[in-house]
Amino acid sequence: MKDRHQNPPYSLRIGADLKEKARNQAHANRRSLNAEIGLLIEEGLKWREMQGKQAIA
Repeated sequence: MKDRHQNPPYSLRIGADLKEKARNQAHANRRSLNAEIGLLIEEGLKWREMQGKQAIA
C-alpha cells in the first residue's frame, strides 16, 4: 500500500465559496484542507454507491 504522502500532487480548481466551506470544516475537524477534501470526496462516493444500491432494490 502506498503511503498517502507519496502520492503525486493534484491541482484542483474549485470556487472560493466551496473552498472556504471545506476550509471551515477542516478547521472544525482539526484536519488539513487536503485531508478534509479527500474525506468529503470519499464520503460522497460512498453515498452515491449506497443510493445506487437502493435504487436497484
